[in-house]
Amino acid sequence: MSMPTSLRCPSCASNLKATDLDGGRGLVTCSYCGALMSIAGSQSGVASQPSFTPRPEVALPEGFYVEKLKGELVLRWRWFRPLALFLLFFTIAWNAFLLFWYGMVFGGDAPWIMVVLPLAHVAVGVGLAYSTAAMFLNSTSVRVTNRELRVHSGPLPWRGNRTIERGRVEQLYCKRHESRGEHGPSVSFEVWIVVRGEGVRRLIRGASLEAEQALYIEQQVEAALGIADRPQAGEMPR
Repeated sequence: MSMPTSLRCPSCASNLKATDLDGGRGLVTCSYCGALMSIAGSQSGVASQPSFTPRPEVALPEGFYVEKLKGELVLRWRWFRPLALFLLFFTIAWNAFLLFWYGMVFGGDAPWIMVVLPLAHVAVGVGLAYSTAAMFLNSTSVRVTNRELRVHSGPLPWRGNRTIERGRVEQLYCKRHESRGEHGPSVSFEVWIVVRGEGVRRLIRGASLEAEQALYIEQQVEAALGIADRPQAGEMPR
């Protein structure tokens, strides 16, 4: 199927390109905002949203705190998971060995290579200690006010804090992310956002975020912003 010329995305109004066409199914993924749409029967110069199955409403996940006051929404959840207990003992054992190592090195006449050799392990030990402490202490909050959407994690500083003007938020959706490590594949879920003037951005990520939690965040924030759910390229299957 060929794509009509001068066809615009109904989500961000950008011009669609022939390279955005998904095979012969008549579906197009906007390369700017990531919206999924249909060009079948498009006569007005604007592509249409394809039919899709609305997601059922997700119940409040365990461990989530919700506050709705004076038109504002606050979602908050802790990072703690049982895995944190394992990481605590592993981190203690890892760093205890390094302390023992350097105790022997500085307590005797050891060559300089004995000081330099485990520096990479020291960096790992510091990272493990910080990440484990964050799992015990940190929480993430998502706040929707009449002016902005704000995501903040703390009290330990962590990347991902951001503030977005309310009127620029066009859509939220969830993605399933799979990665492979030394112990096999691991799956996490992320919340993504379409921002007017910036395109698609990741809003919330975290190995501890489960599918129901990500979907709950999406549904609650969209409801607070008055945004209708629409299908997006790369989102979790419906």
